[in-house]
Amino acid sequence: MIASITQFWYLWLVLVVLVVALVLVMRKASAAMKKRSERIEKEREFAERFKYLVNKYSSLDSALIESSEPSELAEGVTAVLQYKLEKSVNPDEEYKNAEQWKREVYALYYFSEDCQQSLSYFFRNNGEPLPSVVLEGLKSIGYDKIYSTVAQMYSMYDENNENVSLDKNRAEELDVKFRNSYDSKMFFELIKNYIVENCKQ
Repeated sequence: MIASITQFWYLWLVLVVLVVALVLVMRKASAAMKKRSERIEKEREFAERFKYLVNKYSSLDSALIESSEPSELAEGVTAVLQYKLEKSVNPDEEYKNAEQWKREVYALYYFSEDCQQSLSYFFRNNGEPLPSVVLEGLKSIGYDKIYSTVAQMYSMYDENNENVSLDKNRAEELDVKFRNSYDSKMFFELIKNYIVENCKQ
């Protein structure tokens, strides 16, 4: 046995390499399967959450609005409009024809999601009409504390504004200013008040 190992040492080396390679491949496959399972689970949870919100908020009444947690209420109104957009043959037209307050709540909700990264992240990743509707929405809900900061960032990303260009350092300053000023709890409470006002009409 020892003689064969000594004589054919290179074959044993190849065998060891193959075993190590097999272990690495199995680990990689296992990690890929785990990631896939996690992704499928997240998609399932998202679909269930979306269905729950659409069912709950399809018909708004004062009791439901008053009893709803502000961020879920905004998410629910957004989900209902998103459902309509997905079912529409012309989503852009469907969005355009939605009530103004619903368009604004929709835009503001996605704004809040992206701003968890940064204010500039929202403007880098969304084109019109969302950015301009966000500005309208901030005015409508009365969140003056962040309006100026958001408007300045909007100007830098506005392709139609030739007087202002994207300044990376200035964008970073505005990101910091926004992060220090933005209060998500207040933001969603203002949105809830805005929904209450519009549903009373």
